[in-house]
Amino acid sequence: MNTSQKRRWEGAPAPVTRKRARQSCEACKARKTKCVGIENGACEYCRSLDAPCEVSLKSRKRPFYKVSEEDYECSIKLLRRFVPEQELPDLTVESITSFLTRLDDGSHRRARLPDNSRDSNSSNSDSGPDSENDQQQMMEPNEHPLLQEELGCMMLDSLGKYRYVGADSSLRWHHAARMASARTMPTDPRVVVPLQSGLLPPTSPESAISQPRGEQYLPCRQLCMHYVARFFQQVHSMHCLYSPEQFYTLLERTLEDRGTMASASWLCSLYSIFAMGSMRPNDMYQQPFAYLPADRKTAADYLMLAKEFVPAAAEEAGIESSLAMHSMCYSLAAYLYLGTAARIGFSLGLHRDIFSRTLSSVDRERYRRVWWTLYALDYEMASRFGYPCAISDDVSFMKTSPASEHILDPAPNVPLGYQALSVSLVQLRKKISLECFLEPTHTGGRLPINRVTQSLTALKTWLDKVPRHLRWDSSVSPQHLRSISVLHLRYWSFIISITRPFLLVSVTQPEKLTPAAKRKCYDQLNTTCIEAAEMSIRILHKMQNENALSSLTLSDCHCAGEAMWILIFALQRRHSSKHQDLLRTCVQIVSDMERIGWCEKLLPDIEARVRESGVLDLDSQPSHRAQSVVSAGSGSVEYPELNFEGSQWDVLETLDLDTYAEIMNIFPEDPLASSMGPFF
Repeated sequence: MNTSQKRRWEGAPAPVTRKRARQSCEACKARKTKCVGIENGACEYCRSLDAPCEVSLKSRKRPFYKVSEEDYECSIKLLRRFVPEQELPDLTVESITSFLTRLDDGSHRRARLPDNSRDSNSSNSDSGPDSENDQQQMMEPNEHPLLQEELGCMMLDSLGKYRYVGADSSLRWHHAARMASARTMPTDPRVVVPLQSGLLPPTSPESAISQPRGEQYLPCRQLCMHYVARFFQQVHSMHCLYSPEQFYTLLERTLEDRGTMASASWLCSLYSIFAMGSMRPNDMYQQPFAYLPADRKTAADYLMLAKEFVPAAAEEAGIESSLAMHSMCYSLAAYLYLGTAARIGFSLGLHRDIFSRTLSSVDRERYRRVWWTLYALDYEMASRFGYPCAISDDVSFMKTSPASEHILDPAPNVPLGYQALSVSLVQLRKKISLECFLEPTHTGGRLPINRVTQSLTALKTWLDKVPRHLRWDSSVSPQHLRSISVLHLRYWSFIISITRPFLLVSVTQPEKLTPAAKRKCYDQLNTTCIEAAEMSIRILHKMQNENALSSLTLSDCHCAGEAMWILIFALQRRHSSKHQDLLRTCVQIVSDMERIGWCEKLLPDIEARVRESGVLDLDSQPSHRAQSVVSAGSGSVEYPELNFEGSQWDVLETLDLDTYAEIMNIFPEDPLASSMGPFF
């Protein structure tokens, strides 16, 4: 290129670059060309034809984002948390658009409500059924935040604990009102937004939690392990409270730092376990504990240490405080402590199956297991005195699901399916107690016979559905023998409690059984009661042979005492050498148990009652066939069938429920009448 040509090129004006459209219009797309000159809104080709330049939005390509399957599933789960399933069944554009439209209409409707409310008084008189239907249709299903339990159901207190907030709480209403005007959504919709001034309730200045804790008294490692092993073998097999891995980890940590870093609830629970594990007869300090080192603290001392931590444990209100209350099962104080434990569980939301998102699946199942253990213990302690239970069975009050054994295995001393079966028996017992005892007591103290037979039928149905590995006469592991045996002892004990009023009337007031139909009914109910007592003694005898009896709880000697009274009444009704041998075996079983706790207090009274009844001479030598009598029915027992015609129920008189008052009138002696209290 020469110089002149180069200069002419440099002096020439720069060519105008033609701007192309990112997408062609319909006319240019038909020519398979790009649109040119779209600065004025239409391309050059459409202007030359004087035709409208249109672009189809349907064929416009959308940007492509790569989303993994895991991200998609997590996004869907997150969306389901904010959008109810009924409102958004299909994740389509049309359904999402319609949902947003309804939300916009709802916001406009709420904005117009103040204006419409001015003349509400004048419109109320003219409103009819149509206006009421319109008002009911104004709220979409699950739209009200107070009716959605997952929204604003937890609050964080000053101690860092998540507390449950009920649907009728003003805190939830204030939270819903704040969220309605908030610009940003909280990270966790379950948690109530805290106040700007701080968390509630504030830590009190005299709180024992904020005070530093020095070293606590702990027995040596050998004694600790002995007390804990005894607790797990005899008590924990009935009431599953701890995960062994977690328990022994905390125990090792406590033994290392001497309790300086342990929580008050954990120390309260640990001292309660030591109190039960260190119980021993006063005259047996050499055997069978001769191999253990001496402990300068007694069971009463450990119990005092546990009680010292009760206020701090209640203030801390963690889940371990519920466990500590479980461990202190002593008389009336146990009922009071379990009421406190139930309310601690309420504050943690255990009755509503509400948990923090930070909890793992294992911790959630552990909390569910503790809740159902608390539920069973609550009824057991309340039924001793006939008091109301702290935990209600109303479905609107409690919706906690059973603990899953696929995630968290039960303790070594608890068989699979034991807790669910035990809870089902407690629920059935509470229902029958309400129908056969509480309701008739409030309506004149008369018990219809058909309620008793229906209750016995329901209990028989429960027994028939017991899995094979949880039957008392099946081959089970030695470590599971106690829990299974205690479960069936409770079953037969409840059979006794339903039918023993009829046996009492048959023995003390036989003149009332003049109608033939009534006598036949009472005879079969008496047979059911006596056979239940026989089964209880056979189970206790098997537990004695397997070294599965325990004096750390009231359950074993309580069932023995109930069976003893039934056999006394049976012998007063009709003499039988078989029942004499069973009664002697019952007294001998209680006599061979450790003389601690309830067993130490009840044994002298049981022996005195047998002697006063005159049905058995305890000083005489037992017959050689006593062992065979007890073992004769060790297999499965045929449950007696109650076959009566329906027309006979109308001619049967109802039964007075005040059994304890009847006993006071029949046996005027104060010692005998007062001794029946723990068994009725």
